[in-house]
Amino acid sequence: MATNIPYAGRAVQACAVIAVFLVNATAWAAVPLLQIAQLTNTNCLYGNFYPSTDSQVKKVVFTSVCDLVQGQNTDLNSELFVMSVGGAGLTQLTHSTGGVGSVEPQLAANGEIIAFASDRDLISGHNSDGNFEIFTIRTDGTHLTQLTNTVGGRVNLGFPGNTGPCFDPKAQKITFSSDRDLVPGNNADGNNDLFVMNIDGSGLRQLTFTTGGFGQDGGCLNSTDTKLVFDSDRDLVGQNSDGNYEVFTMNANGSNVIQLTNTVNPDTIGNVGSLWTADGKTIFFRSDINFIGNNPDANQEAFRMNADGTGMVQLTSSVGGFGSAITGITPDGKTLMIESDADLVPGNNLDRNGELFAMRIKP
Repeated sequence: MATNIPYAGRAVQACAVIAVFLVNATAWAAVPLLQIAQLTNTNCLYGNFYPSTDSQVKKVVFTSVCDLVQGQNTDLNSELFVMSVGGAGLTQLTHSTGGVGSVEPQLAANGEIIAFASDRDLISGHNSDGNFEIFTIRTDGTHLTQLTNTVGGRVNLGFPGNTGPCFDPKAQKITFSSDRDLVPGNNADGNNDLFVMNIDGSGLRQLTFTTGGFGQDGGCLNSTDTKLVFDSDRDLVGQNSDGNYEVFTMNANGSNVIQLTNTVNPDTIGNVGSLWTADGKTIFFRSDINFIGNNPDANQEAFRMNADGTGMVQLTSSVGGFGSAITGITPDGKTLMIESDADLVPGNNLDRNGELFAMRIKP
């Protein structure tokens, strides 16, 4: 059976499961300044996506279109899973049919609660229209809660509705992107803008107000909830007239918007998936731009830079396929969770399936 699944924001087709094996995560492959471990080795087509970890790097949550717990995902929907970083205790947390399923999970720093987006009616009768909504769930599978409830959305521009949830470092607030008019009258044009709410869904506020293009793809708050990093294809400060995706920061009240990347290439996407350390000093993102001469094939690669845009470092390098995307970091930025179809630990991903990796940045 085939099903649509997301791969770092792109829809692809998944086919039948062949077999699934987990790689021992203690086997680290050293590269300059970095250590990389492959956490999964999945022989079903396309594989596993959106890994995120807690501050102690004990658990990893992710989504997969594979039947990882035999017999629980035979329809190959995108479902939510949790396991230890070493591969033990693998548990499937969502069970759905049709649509895409569950995507973009983020594990809170305390390792107790997960925020994610889904287009499935996970709480019967609350999402029968199949819009993407924001949910939370405990890592033990309890306390499933739907935080948004909307209808409609821009189907032609990706996941319609509400996507890209990101906890603040204290797991008290969630920022997310939405093309819905959640604060009536503030987003009537249906652009994707950034919103923030409390972890129980209360206190909803709209943070950005854009028109045209896509808008904001996602954003994350710092530890004091005063600033956020995000990526956008809008010309927010007069430096992005070409509509490339760029990385920005701003105060949570909407002031002091700063554009940190500035790229021009009609054949590339740009810079997306921005995350930062709890202190707001270091930013991670993925890009298909050849910033420093190490990405001439325009693959998606993982990058790091200072919060003022200086000190750009390319963290992954691959040829062909999709590439690599950072989808989770620890609050100190020392451990990164990466999804990739590249052979980042040489010889462990020769079939170029979508696999999960942990990257440690040496002191």
